Amino acid sequence: MDRIVKVSRVFRIIFMLVFILVPLFSIISWIIAPSALQLGTNAFDMQYSPIPMDLHTIVLTPGIKLLAFFVDILVVGPNMLLLFFLIRLFGNYQREKIFTAENVKLIRNVGYTLFIWQIMTPIHQMLLSLVLTMHNPPGQHILEASFGSTNLAVLLIAFIVILISWVMGVGHQLQEEQEYTV
Repeated sequence: MDRIVKVSRVFRIIFMLVFILVPLFSIISWIIAPSALQLGTNAFDMQYSPIPMDLHTIVLTPGIKLLAFFVDILVVGPNMLLLFFLIRLFGNYQREKIFTAENVKLIRNVGYTLFIWQIMTPIHQMLLSLVLTMHNPPGQHILEASFGSTNLAVLLIAFIVILISWVMGVGHQLQEEQEYTV
């Protein structure tokens, strides 16, 4: 049990840091857009831009950046919710609360949030491409969205997590019934 507590503490701290960094990362990315956010050093260089590669030549006004940031919330929001559920779940594990009804709900919520995130991703792409090209001349507006194998894989994982939560819920009910049986 001691190892579960230690590992849970580490993961809870990681999720809390990511919970803080995700919205901060999104805000900074849109402030400096269309320039890419540069992370790392020469040995490990990572660049991120919230703008799709084929739209890097557009002119971004502060109004478009703000509107695009709000569109970004369609995917940042579910990510934040997912992290929130994971922080609570690993907090419970850290307090040695493992097989509880609350954890069943949290795991189920993780699955539903993964599902919502993957449904929102193509909608986000579509709205973002529209917002970024809305000031283009007629005939040059872009409306793009994609749904690929990665999205399908995450949807499959979401369904598996929901199924696991259901099994854990049934197991928790059986455990409670057994405790009250004389």
